[in-house]
Amino acid sequence: MKRIRRGDDDDGGLDSLLDTMTNVVGILVLVLIVTQMSVADVVSRITAENTIDEEAIEELQQQLQIKKAEEDDLEKILVDPLDIDAERQREELQKKKELLDRRKKLLEDKKKQKNQYALKIEDDSKRAEENRKKIADTEEKRTELQTLITSSLEEKAKLEAMLDKTPNVKAPADIEISIPNPRPAPPGAKQFMLICTENRVYPVNIEMFRKVAEEKAKAIITRFNLNRDPAAGIDPAKFKQYYEQLKEQDDFFDVEYYVQDDRWPRIRLIPREGRGATDKELLNPRSRIRTKWLAAVDPTKYYARFYVLPDSYDIYVKARRLFGDSGMLAGWDPQSADWILTSHVPGGIELGPPRPKPPPAPPAPPRKPANVID
Repeated sequence: MKRIRRGDDDDGGLDSLLDTMTNVVGILVLVLIVTQMSVADVVSRITAENTIDEEAIEELQQQLQIKKAEEDDLEKILVDPLDIDAERQREELQKKKELLDRRKKLLEDKKKQKNQYALKIEDDSKRAEENRKKIADTEEKRTELQTLITSSLEEKAKLEAMLDKTPNVKAPADIEISIPNPRPAPPGAKQFMLICTENRVYPVNIEMFRKVAEEKAKAIITRFNLNRDPAAGIDPAKFKQYYEQLKEQDDFFDVEYYVQDDRWPRIRLIPREGRGATDKELLNPRSRIRTKWLAAVDPTKYYARFYVLPDSYDIYVKARRLFGDSGMLAGWDPQSADWILTSHVPGGIELGPPRPKPPPAPPAPPRKPANVID
């Protein structure tokens, strides 16, 4: 057996031990370094996390108080059912209901009152606007009246000045007016027609105009043989073609010929402008109205009939006095401003086909004569 040397084994063991110890020490150093680094990091983090924030603390306290209040509310709600007094709860509910009803009624009353106030405000606004307009109108009328008063005073002063310079004139004699006595004309008396227009008197020779119109109408029918067919009668169109072309006049009137309703020939008398008698002619004994017309009318056989338009009442009064002084009865018939004298044409001339004769009417009672004089 080979013997091993002791010296060689001891040197190798120390080397291994030294290597091992060195390795351990290095590891310990590394562990220490790592530990120191971790501890410094932890200390820094803990220091940063433990910094006191007063605002955060105050906010946390507020949240704590809110949670505390919620906890109290929950404790009030979470009451033991055995501790509830039903009668007391009903009384409290009834009181709360009454209180709620009162508040509701109060709100309704306030709402109504508010609506009333709103309506009152609206009415007051309208009334104020109306009053404002009235005031404005009143101011305008006041200004107009003031202007009118001023102009009236000026006019009054002018008239007074003119009156002072005007000599005194004797007043005209009083006009005598007889009291009207409407009654029929004497039996057998004929009408003498006069028209008062343009403040002039126009005597009307109506019988002459009618007679001339009748003769001319019959002459047309005969000349153009318009009645050759008795069944068809006189053709209105052909008759009008010639009849309405006719002309006639005298000293006072122009005569227009026309056909009424395609049936009846008629005449229309148009006063000739400025040809009637004036008040001076009525007073002049030598005037044409006195010598040619009035002197030729027999007061015992005629009565005067005045047709008076609104612009000629004065001349009518003077003419009426003149006829009254001559002993002739008279009456008057007021007319409108656009009135025109028209008349029929005698001779029984009727245009168109003959109409069937109506059955004879029973005898009528005698008509009372119209009141044509006054």
